[in-house]
Amino acid sequence: MEEKHGMAKVMAIIPGLAFMVFTLYILRIYVEPWMAEAVVMGQKGWLVKVLSLNYILLAILTGMLYRNVLWSGKIPDWAAEGFRTTRLFIKSGVMMLGSLYTIQGLFKVGGIAITLIFSFVFGTILFVLWYGGRQKMDRSLIGVMAASCGVCGVSAAVATTPAVRAKPADVALAIATILGFGIFTMFISPAIGHMLNLTDYQFGAWVGTGILNSGQVLATCLAYNPNIAPGTAVAYGEIWNVVRVISIPFVVFFITMWYWRAEAQTEQTSLVRIIRDKFPIFIFGFFGMTALSSLGMLGAEGSETIHLMRQVMSWIFGLGLVGQGAYIDIRELRAAGGAPLKVGLMAGAFKYVLALVVVLLFVAKEANF
Repeated sequence: MEEKHGMAKVMAIIPGLAFMVFTLYILRIYVEPWMAEAVVMGQKGWLVKVLSLNYILLAILTGMLYRNVLWSGKIPDWAAEGFRTTRLFIKSGVMMLGSLYTIQGLFKVGGIAITLIFSFVFGTILFVLWYGGRQKMDRSLIGVMAASCGVCGVSAAVATTPAVRAKPADVALAIATILGFGIFTMFISPAIGHMLNLTDYQFGAWVGTGILNSGQVLATCLAYNPNIAPGTAVAYGEIWNVVRVISIPFVVFFITMWYWRAEAQTEQTSLVRIIRDKFPIFIFGFFGMTALSSLGMLGAEGSETIHLMRQVMSWIFGLGLVGQGAYIDIRELRAAGGAPLKVGLMAGAFKYVLALVVVLLFVAKEANF
């Protein structure tokens, strides 16, 4: 009976997964090459050169189109199980990204990344705690908003929810706000980066610090430079993003202490328990791949093995981002209004702009490692 039940689950995944694979195949094999050749406003490849469109952004836009137009706001039952594999693809891709680094390289960039990320993470959290209080927001909602704006959006919001006894509506509102802001920055950032002639290193540092959601950091870096290799935007952006994700248990602990101290309650959550229950396990996979790369067990740079792995990664990320687009509901974004919207947008804009200024002033054009 258990084997039958397991087989039924697998079969339920196939239709939606096949639909995502078909979508990505059309975008990569037909649509993206057509855009590179299409003449718009008298310029060949205008859609790519000016709008910075590529299969990554198209995957997200197509997913949004499916949900909000074709499916009228809800992923249909026949596709739902397949589309639920989205997070699995994103996490698997992030784990594989560990192959782009060596432990020696991470140690060299670590000091810069840690200083920049932790300053922005806790600076944003303190801003939201202060400004949310000024806006008379509910304390539970303030706590969730602080985590989502300070760290990486959805994961941090969900991790903080039980600690501050937030209602499902609070979480939905926080997530809708940061996703809405993230979608906007995801599409304008590549154009800004090209306009300012940012190197891949500078761009990765900027969006890895300034964009609120982890998936959107990944998508934005790939939109800026679709290549997956050491020294590209996604390689640098994910270093910053990994440092930010590592801060989740410490952020949850900090916000938990803030919440319960103000509520004059004796219940507390230990840091050990938060790390055990909330730390994203896939980050260990990232460091595992980095360890293998450091030991030379994945092959030399430029080898067939590495080339194949990069190709697989590009397809894995593409599939995950088709699904991510399908989970963006325009109606939920519209519902994010009032004080939470004001606080989220202020925090997001402050972080986004200040990160760009810091990168332009203090981050070298090329990595020193």
